Amino acid sequence: MRSAGIRGRMQKLVKRYPTLRHVMVLLTGTAISQVVVMAVSTITARLFTPEAFGQFAVFGSLTAIATTIASMRLDMTIMLPEDDDEARRIARVATYSNLAVAGLFTLAALLLRDLVIAQYGDPELASWLVMGGFTVFFVAQATMMQFWFNRKTDYRTISLNRVQQSIGSAGGQLGFGLLGLRTLPGLIFGTLIGQAFAFVNLRLRAKSLFRPLPEGTTSGMELVRRYKKMPLLNMPTALVDSLRTNGITLLIGTVALGAVGQFNLAWRILQVPIGLINSAISQVFFQKLARVRPGEMLPLVRATILRSLLITLVPFGLIYLVAPWMFTLVFGPQWDMAGEFARALTPWLAMQLVTSPISTVFVVTDNQQWMLGFSIVFCAAPLSLLYFSPLPLLETVFWLGLLMAGMLALMLLMSLLAARGYDRRRQADPAAAAASGPEPSEPEA
Repeated sequence: MRSAGIRGRMQKLVKRYPTLRHVMVLLTGTAISQVVVMAVSTITARLFTPEAFGQFAVFGSLTAIATTIASMRLDMTIMLPEDDDEARRIARVATYSNLAVAGLFTLAALLLRDLVIAQYGDPELASWLVMGGFTVFFVAQATMMQFWFNRKTDYRTISLNRVQQSIGSAGGQLGFGLLGLRTLPGLIFGTLIGQAFAFVNLRLRAKSLFRPLPEGTTSGMELVRRYKKMPLLNMPTALVDSLRTNGITLLIGTVALGAVGQFNLAWRILQVPIGLINSAISQVFFQKLARVRPGEMLPLVRATILRSLLITLVPFGLIYLVAPWMFTLVFGPQWDMAGEFARALTPWLAMQLVTSPISTVFVVTDNQQWMLGFSIVFCAAPLSLLYFSPLPLLETVFWLGLLMAGMLALMLLMSLLAARGYDRRRQADPAAAAASGPEPSEPEA
């Protein structure tokens, strides 16, 4: 009876608040994905060595940087036009861009093989980087299609796609490990299986996105010009952010691939509570933010920050206390340093959970230049600390966690200022307030 009462109250809340329903749909898929990854990681951590995971971390970091800029951020732009045909035209331009960047990544991996060997002393890693072009295309294209389903508020499809990719990649890595391929190729091919599986299934569901466009649809070039701030400002911001996150892994890898394997495991496991909550809230929040009415943005941003802060307290407090013991128990004694890295990273990643949902505020409020400036400093600070620090690696990472947490607190303040400015500007401009279109305004001459 008690469970039935709780279920009834939840159903009433979901019916009363559609946004909550969308969050719950995405949260379910994300939760399943994270549980699968966690469960399989406890086995693969014993099948593959820290060195193999270190090689794969470098592979993943390089492909992640390329994936970030593959679509020129036109994938996010799909959310902005009022007309679906214009959104579909943008999707075509993004697809061509994804193909081009994936091809360029493969070419660069071939031409720069000797440079990779010189940096990491690992010919095997340098040879297998050519497979990264497939990862870049599969992930970038799936992300683009997810924004289409986000536009259509089809969160069930997005949720299912995440589950498919997680189960496919984790299962592929586990399968290759059990078959005895416990080296870098096993991790790469296992991941590609999941990425390809998720891409194909999403492509089959996105038939409406790729149907022929009617005559008279705005040209791709004109749409790129209309939303030029996405490739000109948002893309550099995203690139700088990706260089910061992945550059840390790449720099640690130059010290020792085993050390970056330990660091990367800590990072991936700490991403579980973040991914469980953040990706669901972020996508729904962006969709709601893009349609917010003047005067409502500041309260929405403030409430989102407060909720996220409350959510972080218990899980990240526990992680800080038990991480060193937990990692050796769950993943094996060879991962002892990963637990210490996890403790050091806790303040940073806790603040990352708080800031991630509101990061799109700068897109909607037409303040992408703020985020670009912040991202440059946010990138330079940790990389400089890692490069110049005379301290041992673990102690350096502790200071890194505190530095990044402080900078993310500054970003929260910036988001509140951007939201307040947007509300005041729109309320003072009746034409802007009456407009239903969510696209950012063009810069003033």
